[in-house]
Amino acid sequence: MTTLSLPSTAARSNRSDPRRRRRRIQALLSATGFFSLLLAWWLLGDATRFLPGIGEVLRTFPEFLSSTLVWREVWVTTIRVVGSLALAFVLAGAVAMIMVRSRFWGRVLSAYVAVATAVPSTILALIALFIFRKSDAGVIFVVVVTTLPFITVLLHEGLLATSASLSEMSTVYRIRGVDLVRHVLLPQVTPYAFTALRNEYAHAWKVVVLAELFIINSGMGWQFSQAFDRFQLVPVMHWLLVFMLLLLATEYLIIRPLEARVLRWKDKS
Repeated sequence: MTTLSLPSTAARSNRSDPRRRRRRIQALLSATGFFSLLLAWWLLGDATRFLPGIGEVLRTFPEFLSSTLVWREVWVTTIRVVGSLALAFVLAGAVAMIMVRSRFWGRVLSAYVAVATAVPSTILALIALFIFRKSDAGVIFVVVVTTLPFITVLLHEGLLATSASLSEMSTVYRIRGVDLVRHVLLPQVTPYAFTALRNEYAHAWKVVVLAELFIINSGMGWQFSQAFDRFQLVPVMHWLLVFMLLLLATEYLIIRPLEARVLRWKDKS
């Protein structure tokens, strides 16, 4: 009599060991890169006059963070990043859907995406300055136009990769509307959406700070420009540290854990 045996716990753990090793290697490489940057900063700070020493910057950093102005400007920039990126995702989803559904408009929008990816963010910021003057609309315009093509490309790939069998099943069982989006499209597109989010979140931060340099008199970008104009290199490094810590904290404490939780069904399959 033949018996069927399920995979043992040891076998499942053996399959997960390569993933753990890859994560450890990635963590080790990240730590090595981080400490190498600190070492380079320490050496350059002592050898040059144009870069403040790491000791001076870190010693005054707690006092810098205690200012209410710092957190107010950080909050303003964060709202612009999140709002602009959310709008870009909504528009990119609509564009990607049209590119899949319509041949004519798909070609038109594909041409726009190709052209938009080649336009530098600095040029867009200057154009927005002429169009919107000094307003939040200009910052939002720059971020949306800059990030939308890249998000669209990934979402479009996700829609094209949707399983044909699932599409046939939804047609046979007449799954339409909200149920079609929830049970068929979203599970297929979500991995691509998280890839776009991880890539374009950091991109959006950089574009917002750049746009604030040209367009508006508030936010972290404006504070960067003020410190540069006054040759205050220590505050420049303070704002740079805040910028980097925000990006790293958001990615590793919010985005990546959320992605792992939402996509945990893929590891079980």
